[in-house]
Amino acid sequence: MNLSKAIMEMFSMSEQVWKDVEHWQTAIQNGVVAMRQIKNLNLKLFETEDLLNNAVSRRELKITEKRINNLYLRLQRPLATMNQTLAKLTQIRDNTARMLSRLTLWMDDDIVAQHRISLNLPSSKLLAVLQFLSRRYDVEWEVKETVVNALENITSTYEMELLMTGWGSCCHAGGQEFTKMLHEYYEIIGRPIRKAF
Repeated sequence: MNLSKAIMEMFSMSEQVWKDVEHWQTAIQNGVVAMRQIKNLNLKLFETEDLLNNAVSRRELKITEKRINNLYLRLQRPLATMNQTLAKLTQIRDNTARMLSRLTLWMDDDIVAQHRISLNLPSSKLLAVLQFLSRRYDVEWEVKETVVNALENITSTYEMELLMTGWGSCCHAGGQEFTKMLHEYYEIIGRPIRKAF
């Protein structure tokens, strides 16, 4: 192991942690906006499908089918946004796991284990933060993946509400314990705390 390279990479990791946290929060918020669009379009689809079932004339049937096709086309953009959002969350989760793996390996070296990345940030604290985030991101990512995978097969308003709740509530990568850990970390590295936490 190249010690000077490892020490420089630990500093980069300490910076990357807060960047990834903020990108995660932004991705979740972008997802909330896309989910609202998906919900609105699905509600219109459900209404229009009811009209299709009650159509009396051929003309009414044709107009309703055209409207359904247009709604499905409009639905593709927010669905694509959700897939891109999940890809971003996947990237953050994987990057956190990679940093954790590397730092865990390096901690076997006494010099790295005793190293202070900054005045208030020992390598052991960075390791603890990465372990915490990795666990939380893994579980939260599973919830988000389930939501995104179910978006194309929504059959009722109840299912839509469940998916909205699943995306919007971030009890694993959010909540009091998560916020407390981030506040402590931001304080240690001297970074102002974002209001989203």
